[in-house]
Amino acid sequence: MSFATRRGDNGGSVSVLIIEDEPYLRGELASALTEAGFTVVSVRDYLEALQKLVAFEPDIAIVDEALPSGNGKVVCFQLRRDFGFPVILMGVASGGEAWMRAVKAGAEFYFEKPVHYKEAVARVKAILRRYKETRASLLKEHTRV
Repeated sequence: MSFATRRGDNGGSVSVLIIEDEPYLRGELASALTEAGFTVVSVRDYLEALQKLVAFEPDIAIVDEALPSGNGKVVCFQLRRDFGFPVILMGVASGGEAWMRAVKAGAEFYFEKPVHYKEAVARVKAILRRYKETRASLLKEHTRV
């Protein structure tokens, strides 16, 4: 299913996939997003995420860059390539180099841990709003042709 036809575009619940191996961070981030009205599925690694993606179609993913089952930057690239939804990377690195590595992997944003949950919610909303506006603009341009 393409991003343009996901539930979040037709008034349904917007969904977030969290891939984070640290239980406390995974739980707190999931709680903050759920309280903000998102449907959240959180998993500890990429292999578990792939199993969930059979039945769950997220609108956006938040991925730890240091996963036990693989490099988070590679996971980010694969999710973007194979599923097309936006991805936020998070990790312990700080500064411009971390941001540049995340962007090269296809991430929309990079959170430095510890994550500020209100900022995470706001960032997810902003990224999804931008994606919706971009799609609307592209569809409008396409119908003029």
